[in-house]
Amino acid sequence: MVIGSIVFAGSAAVLLIDPISFLMYIGLIVTDSTVWSFRLTGLLLVALAAHMATTSRHAGDPAFRRAASVMVIVSAGLSALTYLAPGVETTGRWVFIGIGGGFAALYLITLPIKSIGYKEEQPHKS
Repeated sequence: MVIGSIVFAGSAAVLLIDPISFLMYIGLIVTDSTVWSFRLTGLLLVALAAHMATTSRHAGDPAFRRAASVMVIVSAGLSALTYLAPGVETTGRWVFIGIGGGFAALYLITLPIKSIGYKEEQPHKS
């Protein structure tokens, strides 16, 4: 989740500073509405990145598992929506589809590993 937090924070910075370049990179038509929407998305990604960083470092296993389960859906959803977005197919679009799909897979892999480690750390009742 820490890596996802860093990626979301970087994406947020780009969307807040230069959404037009990002829109062109993923092949979307640049309009005032899309620029505004992507800036708004950048601001929301700031909050999500902070939440992900905090959850990954300080939350117990049950909270981490719930957050990671949601992030599987969010990551896969972002990939699907990027694929289905109107506009031109670009290399940038495929990069973001791959990043979202990769994160969904990593969250799926991490869920059981995190849980096993958490269970090993718990004191055993005798």
